[in-house]
Amino acid sequence: LQQFGYLVQDLKRWKCSSPKDVFYYIFEQGICVTIFYRIGRALFLIEIPVVKIILRFLGFILMKFSEIVLGAAIKPEADIGPGLYVGHTGMIRVHPKTKAGKNLSIGPGVILGEKGLGGKGAPQLGNNVYLGVGSKILGDVKIGNDVKVGANAVVVKNIPDGAVAVGVPAKVIKIEARS
Repeated sequence: LQQFGYLVQDLKRWKCSSPKDVFYYIFEQGICVTIFYRIGRALFLIEIPVVKIILRFLGFILMKFSEIVLGAAIKPEADIGPGLYVGHTGMIRVHPKTKAGKNLSIGPGVILGEKGLGGKGAPQLGNNVYLGVGSKILGDVKIGNDVKVGANAVVVKNIPDGAVAVGVPAKVIKIEARS
């Protein structure tokens, strides 16, 4: 049930201010992706022998539907905290071993995965992380809290708390003071 509490926090990030917004948000793809991920994650976390196989398969089907129809594959195995925000969909991939804190914001074209060519490990993200359009976070890297990753940046090294990182490969251009 924890995932449904997280879903409520995810939806609060959309700041629905009028009844007209509710109608619009019903058809918002980012919200659909978030809902499918949270349901799939809830099914994945149920540990009843034999039944868990069926539930995980259902979670996998939800993820595949989201991938094919909405263009976002957030694996149910990925551990993402409350406040997930997927602004727009399209070519989003999240590795099953990815871990992220609260208030993760993902733009279209974002990939969180392994480096490839035998590279192991998945990204670990802190709280309040913004991943710009087309950014790639590859390998066993740690992204600190309150980090912004610029559009099309490719992160292959750890990023400290409060940093702004841009470029290929990504370099820290600024560390913002934290209050």
